[in-house]
Amino acid sequence: MEPSSGTRVFVRRWVLATVGGWLLGILLVVLLANRFEGIGVGGQFPLGIGMGLGVGYAQWRVARRWFGATSGWVWMSTVGMTTPFLVADLVGMWWKALSVADNVTAILLATAMGGSLAGWWQRRSLQSRSRRGALWPVVCGGGWVLAAAVTLLVMVPRHPESAIDMWRNLGALPLGGAVLGAMTVAGLVWVVKLERAGA
Repeated sequence: MEPSSGTRVFVRRWVLATVGGWLLGILLVVLLANRFEGIGVGGQFPLGIGMGLGVGYAQWRVARRWFGATSGWVWMSTVGMTTPFLVADLVGMWWKALSVADNVTAILLATAMGGSLAGWWQRRSLQSRSRRGALWPVVCGGGWVLAAAVTLLVMVPRHPESAIDMWRNLGALPLGGAVLGAMTVAGLVWVVKLERAGA
């Protein structure tokens, strides 16, 4: 069945917003990490704060118009993404195997848990429109972990040694947001009937 023009508009805006939020999140991560390191606080939790806040804010700006999401969408995204990284940082102080620093598996696990937790809290914004809203934690968690995995796969670890490496890293920055946007919007189109709130 051909998607309606309204659905196509929503898909485009959601994906573009998610890419923008992903890039904003990266900027916030850098700023927050520098700030916390400046006062002697290390760890990976700024990754959760920055990405959760950047993506959550950008998606909310679209979500509030299309299915009436409140500003709580932003904070649910931020807290949800931050919690696993913060817990991993605290536990990793005593048990290095669970530290997310330089541990790809731990990063992906924390990301999947963070996305699922954010989705669990956000699902209430969707359940009022469809029973399928209960599946949003699965969609959200899957989208986040796939986006992180693709980014880590494409990016060159450590310092790039050639122009190709540099371009790979630059391309990986928006790619993660595009993957997250595509995954989550596919879930949203299936989960809820998309019409402008109040329309």
